[in-house]
Amino acid sequence: MTAGRKRAVDFLLDVHTEPFPARFVQPALDQLRTGAARRLEGRLAHGEIAVSGTLRHLILSVKDVAPKGFDKTERFKGPKEGAPASALEGFARRHGLTPADLKPEGGAFYAEVHAKGEAAGALLQAMIPELLESLQFPKFMTWEESGFKFGRPLRAITALLGDKVVSVKIAGVKSGRSVHGHPALAKAPAALRNPAEHEAALRRGLVIANPEERRRYLLKALEQAAKPAGGGVELDAELIEETVFMVEHPVPVLGRLREEHMLLPPALLKMVMMKQLKFFPVVARGGLPRPYFIGVRDGLSLGNELVREGYQRVLEARFNDAAFFLGRDRSSTLESKLPLLERVTYQKALGSMAQKAARVEALAAWIGERLRATFPADEGVVARAAKLAYGDLVTDVVKEFPELQGRMGGEYARKDGESEKVALAVEQFYYPVAAKTPVPATLEAAVVSLAGKLDGLAGCFAAGMIPTGSTDPYALRRQALGLIRTVLEKQLPLDLEEAIARAVALQPVSVAEPARLAAQLADFLWGRAQSLFEDMQYAVDEVRSVRAGALKNLPGAFLRLSALRAVRRDPSFDPLAAAFKRASNILRQAKGDEGVPVERSLLREQADLDLYDALVVAEGAANDRILRGDFEGGLKTLVSVKPHLDHFFENVMVMAEDAGLRRQRLALLSKLVRAFRRVADLSEIQAPAS
Repeated sequence: MTAGRKRAVDFLLDVHTEPFPARFVQPALDQLRTGAARRLEGRLAHGEIAVSGTLRHLILSVKDVAPKGFDKTERFKGPKEGAPASALEGFARRHGLTPADLKPEGGAFYAEVHAKGEAAGALLQAMIPELLESLQFPKFMTWEESGFKFGRPLRAITALLGDKVVSVKIAGVKSGRSVHGHPALAKAPAALRNPAEHEAALRRGLVIANPEERRRYLLKALEQAAKPAGGGVELDAELIEETVFMVEHPVPVLGRLREEHMLLPPALLKMVMMKQLKFFPVVARGGLPRPYFIGVRDGLSLGNELVREGYQRVLEARFNDAAFFLGRDRSSTLESKLPLLERVTYQKALGSMAQKAARVEALAAWIGERLRATFPADEGVVARAAKLAYGDLVTDVVKEFPELQGRMGGEYARKDGESEKVALAVEQFYYPVAAKTPVPATLEAAVVSLAGKLDGLAGCFAAGMIPTGSTDPYALRRQALGLIRTVLEKQLPLDLEEAIARAVALQPVSVAEPARLAAQLADFLWGRAQSLFEDMQYAVDEVRSVRAGALKNLPGAFLRLSALRAVRRDPSFDPLAAAFKRASNILRQAKGDEGVPVERSLLREQADLDLYDALVVAEGAANDRILRGDFEGGLKTLVSVKPHLDHFFENVMVMAEDAGLRRQRLALLSKLVRAFRRVADLSEIQAPAS
């Protein structure tokens, strides 16, 4: 580097606050990264932008920041040519120029203003307040007279560009070079000479700043803590993520459960530990709880015995409450609680939970009847499970722990002596509970679950509670995806269009145009199916090509989609799709003429006859394969007509002057299009597969 030239240096911004709720941190860090990148783009050369943070620190680092910003030139339009000299002088003066500096162009004068890039420190000094003000939080606080709003009050700001402090003052807090470690355990703030010292200084203050490093540290520490208990840790992804942002230096503490509490249902044990107290259950190989738990404290390992005792006292109190609720629930049967559903409003326009339960019973019976020929479910199990499915909503345990709905219903059903099939169907009524969680295990459970989801979707649509944008208060997208996954993964040939119409007809809301509402709900369901297929790496045009009739047999539509993807790899496929699109366009422009049956004796040219003969043979063979579910084989057979279709388009005029011949050629193309559309509409294919 030339002597005397300033070199690039690193920039550090560490915003030290009062503790954030765990869910605030990662979104704030993401905004910090994107906001900084957007504000620096085109203004200042720099290297990698990175963020890290904890519940008390939002940290931004920018590598290799140039000493000054980019030079820039701006053009301003001024008076028209021929304007008075005074107007030109005033315009030039406003931009620090003389009239001679102005440039005529297109009948007007322009001022070109050249500005040297600002010093990096000045640019960053202006950026920091703007960047922090731009961060959005679920809730804001104001705590001092300036009225600055932030997720939590600011306590310190570390801002360094190389070895220099970037001076700002926000909400009464001045920036400096000091960095604060753990508030209870660090001895004193550390003064940084440059950004490179930041991470080590925090670590000495018992703060692991990088969330990924903190996650790895936590997982390893949990594994070590569980070894003396003879089990493993139940690593719930949501709890791990929350814990990563609840502590700055995780220290697991192993605790023990009392034997009488181990008699509680496993789902209840885990819910109290994980959801209420943020403890990790220790489980045996099969997933059943061991009589241990792990709590995670923040800081040092000193005094863990006292911490363990505190954790155990709190947990025992919660378990005692849970045991009390469970005892009250078990004093009567699940069926005896069903009349209480009359007092629970499902939704004002849709009646009580008892009315909803009656609709689900009727819909479950209808679904079972429709599947009887191919997937016969035990009708008695379906009827009984549908009757009991909502019973646990009025139990004390589910009132206290709503996340246990369904699971406690299954527990109570078993206690009441119901068959395992009935209990399992009640337990899995709400499955899948998330995008990656299992669908119902048995056919009977799937039927009852589908009935519940269909009723929920149809009811909300009938009542006008349709999701818009990101708003979905009744989680209809999740219900729709769960329905789609259940039908697909259980391979159920259920006509969803018919099922939707049935569910709409059962609703207590007066619907002016039931068919239109059913079509709207069908489009909504297809949107979830399309998203699922695209997540499975199917191309958008491939998914669109199987849309027609897809909801009438969704597993079949998926097989058609898979067949299309496989055949699309054939080099001849894309030219065939282009020819197919040409045929579809001709038929669309011809309107009604393509409905005439094709008759070989009325065709004249050899190209007509060759295409007809090839299509008859291919269509017969393809139909046989399609009926056996071999969509790939059927499509490959149809693709074999491509040379004859090419020859046809090269040698004949479809729209012949002879009306009879024109009708026959259109009929021939219509026969071709119908044959392919049994698998996919190739006119939807837009571009060659990569």
